[in-house]
Amino acid sequence: LVDLVVSSPLSRALKTADLAHSPRTASTPSPKRICIESFREINGKLLNAQRRPRKELETLFPHWNFSHIPATDESWTEELESRRDCSERGYQGLLWVMQQKQDNILLVCHGGLLNYLMNDHPKVVLVDGRFSETDDLTRPVGKRFGNCELREFIVSVWDCNEFSGCDKSAAKTQNGYETNYIGEGLENGRKYSQPIITLEEISLGESIIIDDNRAVVSDSAEIIF
Repeated sequence: LVDLVVSSPLSRALKTADLAHSPRTASTPSPKRICIESFREINGKLLNAQRRPRKELETLFPHWNFSHIPATDESWTEELESRRDCSERGYQGLLWVMQQKQDNILLVCHGGLLNYLMNDHPKVVLVDGRFSETDDLTRPVGKRFGNCELREFIVSVWDCNEFSGCDKSAAKTQNGYETNYIGEGLENGRKYSQPIITLEEISLGESIIIDDNRAVVSDSAEIIF
């Protein structure tokens, strides 16, 4: 049972989310749907990386909550976003997801973003928890998502204080985790530490709800669940 649907602000991702989990299911209450800027595709340069203004999205997708995105596409530039910046943006998005009260979350975003997030970010750890005979165990957990591919993960956050080598000088966010870059911070040149996030891929349909569980997803062109 999906408790929350989260999507990239790109129209193709929003359409995929509605196809993956229809908002028009009369038999069960529709979960809240929230659009988050952090989960957009690799940003900049390409026209298909641009998004519509918030008012236009609200007209096209009235059942979605767009209060978390700017009124206009302020972040798109003619320069392509770096791998480091893109992976960090996805990481910040996962930290936001982990602050939500819901347990089973459908996240619909993009293969490029997920590829950088899962394989390039130093604070993201991949774990293979698949066991079903129907799983393709020859596929690495970190392989780029195929078009509209669905995968299921248990997502856990580990406090940086449990690990050596972390800078513990930064003020914590509301849930106790620090959410800025290691090294030079985004504010006043301060240094910040980051928690470690583990993404454990499990066999589809085999998840067990436990404390601090989060089911994740990927794209309009792919999905993690």
